[in-house]
Amino acid sequence: MIEAVIFDMDGLLINSEPFWQEAEVEIFKMAGISLTKAMCQQTMGLRIDEAINYWDKKYGLKKFTKKQVQEMIMDKVVEYVLQNGEPLDGVINCLEFFEEKNIPMAIASSSHYKIIHSVVKKLNINSYFDLIVSAQDTEYGKPHPGIFIETAKRLQISPENILVFEDSPNGVLAALSARMKVVAVPDKELKNKKEFLAADLVIDSLDSWNEKLWSKL
Repeated sequence: MIEAVIFDMDGLLINSEPFWQEAEVEIFKMAGISLTKAMCQQTMGLRIDEAINYWDKKYGLKKFTKKQVQEMIMDKVVEYVLQNGEPLDGVINCLEFFEEKNIPMAIASSSHYKIIHSVVKKLNINSYFDLIVSAQDTEYGKPHPGIFIETAKRLQISPENILVFEDSPNGVLAALSARMKVVAVPDKELKNKKEFLAADLVIDSLDSWNEKLWSKL
């Protein structure tokens, strides 16, 4: 029986994956590493510090410290969110679906709180959530299940009774490792990733969510 629902944020609630890609391409170029938007998909779903470590090990930062690059990328993402952020299709309807059922909802995101709060404010969705958790509170980011386990503890609900909505392969793996049910909502460019095959359900967008799908879980 599902007693709580956890939502990822980037690429699921808001169209922020392009913001991350643009910010990473711009800031990494300033730091001496040339990335393409397609390359940025390799670190999709990771915490920003883990993504920076990945590219630093691969190519080596020529300018700025890793901490400086992190802050510059996050500031740029917040700027893009506040300027152009919009909820993805079906977000409000999906949140209202669970609100009407009095099921607690949480956000569990790889982003830092600074970005999460800017998104929640921009989309005006704070009232739907009982809890917000950032992976900066855990030792490891996704695909490690730590953020989902921590969220379950704070909700005081057993992981087996929690449903997760995720858009990234790393997020799906993390939720499954935490022994939670998972609905995958993959980006079109990533839909063929094998990790999504392990999800309990795969849907095209939150706009597809309905009572019939709910009854399958």
